[in-house]
Amino acid sequence: MTMTKHLPLALAGVLCTSGAMAQAPSCDENCLIGHARHYLTDVVKQDFSKLPWADNVRYTENNVAMMIGDGFWGAGPGVAGDGMFFTDPSTGNVVWYGITTEHGQAAYHGLRLKVSGNQISEVESYLGREGEPELFAKVETYAAYSGFTSEVPEDKRQSREQLIALVDGYFNSKQQNNGQVFTNFARGCEAATNGLPTTRGDYWAAKVARGCEAQLKAGVYKPVDRIRARRYPVVDVARGVVIAQSIEDHAVRYVDYQTTRGAPLKVEIEYPNSRGRLDVFKIEDGGISRIEGVSVFLPYYIHSLWTQ
Repeated sequence: MTMTKHLPLALAGVLCTSGAMAQAPSCDENCLIGHARHYLTDVVKQDFSKLPWADNVRYTENNVAMMIGDGFWGAGPGVAGDGMFFTDPSTGNVVWYGITTEHGQAAYHGLRLKVSGNQISEVESYLGREGEPELFAKVETYAAYSGFTSEVPEDKRQSREQLIALVDGYFNSKQQNNGQVFTNFARGCEAATNGLPTTRGDYWAAKVARGCEAQLKAGVYKPVDRIRARRYPVVDVARGVVIAQSIEDHAVRYVDYQTTRGAPLKVEIEYPNSRGRLDVFKIEDGGISRIEGVSVFLPYYIHSLWTQ
């Protein structure tokens, strides 16, 4: 497939087009999904010339500023299946979560687009690729959680602020790791990272405690020193869904640690690292019922390009 040429840049990670396009009304859900579908289709074609770009576009991949045409665009990209779309017309953000390929190698992919005036102004990708020192489940065994797309009954819905507070409380609990829980969970909450279940099955933390709340109470995440650069670009009140983006720091000041009950544990990776994350939270019955997302290794304490 012929590579498309790079577009000229005014700044690293900023795409410049030739002239402003007419402003259009704000995008609704269908409009945002349409832009995301168009983007994914044209990535596979490796042709960015027909996308409705804004005058200035920021593009990052795994928190690295790039030009449109580089990175995933130029790596023989493919899209496996439909994935899931999450939209927030109030912020102009749409997130696609699914599986993509680069020269045939699969990755769990969290893609965020910002649409302003019916034009794409921001593109942010996190790709959890096989072979990195991070969790990864074979894509052949992965099944998307259908509950993310189901609506919450109107009388049980929570406000935007309440949904964000529940997710932020989860991060606070994970960061503090002393057995205290600062959020609510629905019964049977499960979590997965890069397709791999982390609250059940053979994962080491599931052998210590099963379920989202039980793991926090056990303090299995004690090596997490800080969860920063938290952002919530998509909040869907009707479906009880929050998209959360963050950077998780692991200073590795120690190798051995204990659960809140005194059971001995060891850190998974014995060198300092940070992990960029895009997670999908499902909230129903007053608490978090599902967490699933993409995690990628980053240099320790790397600065987020999307927060000050």
